[in-house]
Amino acid sequence: MAFFSDRRRRLQLAAAALGLACGASAAAQAATQWVMGYYVAYQRDLYPPQAIDWSGLTHIVMGRLKANADGTLALDFDWDATNGPALAKDIAQRAHAAGKKAILMLGGAGEGAKIRSAVLNHRAAFVANLVATMKSLGYDGIDLDWEDDIDWAKFQSFVSDLRAAAPTAILTAPMGTINLNYQSVEPHVAAIAAKLDRLSIMSYAPATAWVGSGWLSWFNAPLAGEKPTTPVSIASTLQRYVAAGVPKAKLAMGTSFYAICYTGGVTGPNQSTENGVAIRGGDNDFPLSKFYGKNGVYNGSYRFWSAAASEPYLSLPTAESHGCRYVSYEDEAALLAKGAFSRQNGYGGIIVWTINQGYVTSHSRPNFLTEALRKGFIAPNATQTVGVSVMQGDSFLSPGAQKRFDALVTGTTDRTVSWSLVETGCGAIDGAGRYTAPSTQKICTVRAKSVADPTKTATAKVTVSTAQWTPSFSVSRSGTWWVEVLAKDASVASMSVRWPNGTNSPLSLQYRQGGTNYPVFAANYEFPDAGGTYPFLAVSTNDRTVESKLKVPACAHGADGICH
Repeated sequence: MAFFSDRRRRLQLAAAALGLACGASAAAQAATQWVMGYYVAYQRDLYPPQAIDWSGLTHIVMGRLKANADGTLALDFDWDATNGPALAKDIAQRAHAAGKKAILMLGGAGEGAKIRSAVLNHRAAFVANLVATMKSLGYDGIDLDWEDDIDWAKFQSFVSDLRAAAPTAILTAPMGTINLNYQSVEPHVAAIAAKLDRLSIMSYAPATAWVGSGWLSWFNAPLAGEKPTTPVSIASTLQRYVAAGVPKAKLAMGTSFYAICYTGGVTGPNQSTENGVAIRGGDNDFPLSKFYGKNGVYNGSYRFWSAAASEPYLSLPTAESHGCRYVSYEDEAALLAKGAFSRQNGYGGIIVWTINQGYVTSHSRPNFLTEALRKGFIAPNATQTVGVSVMQGDSFLSPGAQKRFDALVTGTTDRTVSWSLVETGCGAIDGAGRYTAPSTQKICTVRAKSVADPTKTATAKVTVSTAQWTPSFSVSRSGTWWVEVLAKDASVASMSVRWPNGTNSPLSLQYRQGGTNYPVFAANYEFPDAGGTYPFLAVSTNDRTVESKLKVPACAHGADGICH
């Protein structure tokens, strides 16, 4: 959904000339730590409700209600009018059963004009509809996500009226980061915060990273380290909100469960972003579930830590599928650092956009990120459990072929493993995970054992065979941007398209056909109206790859962009 991809574009003026500003800080106050995780219906398949780790949350924020200009509400939750509300009720019931609070999200980027009309012209009815919907769906509060086309004076009046109508409801609102070079906190914010339970900061990309105009490469959710050439951090933004009159205990930082990366040969932070460098990945496109998942980009051999920003990053020897060598992401160490900072400085916790994107199904501890949130913010003395997975998963190799296996180890600072083979006569694997298949066809098992906790292991099956993989595909096109590829082989796990400039773009799995279980992938990219032949790369569940040149049909369309 484009509205979610653009949700936090808080630095649309970031290309302005760089100029200096100063901030202030306040004495730390005691604060209860909130961990508010956003859950959105359109990502429900990434994180089924029954899989939610409630121990790592204090509040869940269900996205989203949309305002209509007349003060009524759209309740489809970006799904439909039946399933959306049903899912919202289910999430609230599960939250309450786990002893947690449930909040409804209102708005989001691009929804400001309708919220503005509802507030300016139908405020009493709008407030009444919000309160009634909150009660009918079984929620404890509302998150006021008015991000654009804001009338700040009316926002203040709206919050006051909503508080009067629902004096015991939990009211929260997300705000933008502050660029230390030229931005300041909007004067109405302190009065708005006075009526809220939490004022959260959307301190993650795209609000924290930019290219050109003097910016150096930076991080997705930097805790600190701001300077004129990387002028945004969580710490500096929070300090400026405190200086503007918002109590520390009401302020929550933000992070995201997706990664961003830089093209153009950038290999780490604090490098030039001029001359065509671009930021790729982000919301929906580069979820941490994919980053850490089977055949994901994560590789501990290339992990580095920025002491200045308290953030990890990858510096890869070759570019990944987005064309990037520098990848910024969140891990357990970064979340623990954020929790310690919030607790030690009297702030009020963290929001996460979105928890759906942090569930790593291929890992033995799929909720390891929310487990880190629990330890960082809620229960600092909690003991973490070690988890292990083999990044490559089950694999297919020809006899005598070689492959490097890598392990993801969580729940400990010691991320090392020992490698072994379960069966005899299965070739050899060294201490770095470099495997050589036997000369004969066989099914073998590679095993990774945690050094920190030898009781925790993970395995991957290796099929050593001379068999060829020859799946077939068909391509259809319904619009100028929308192309679907049917893979006529149920073992196809992922697909991407290679563009003429050599970069790859992933396709999204839409659904699997009934009966055959064949996957259908979609590409929301700007293929030319004339169509053309493009290389598409398919990867199987056991890591076989095949490249097929597929013809994208031409599209004769009208103003609606629909192919006729």
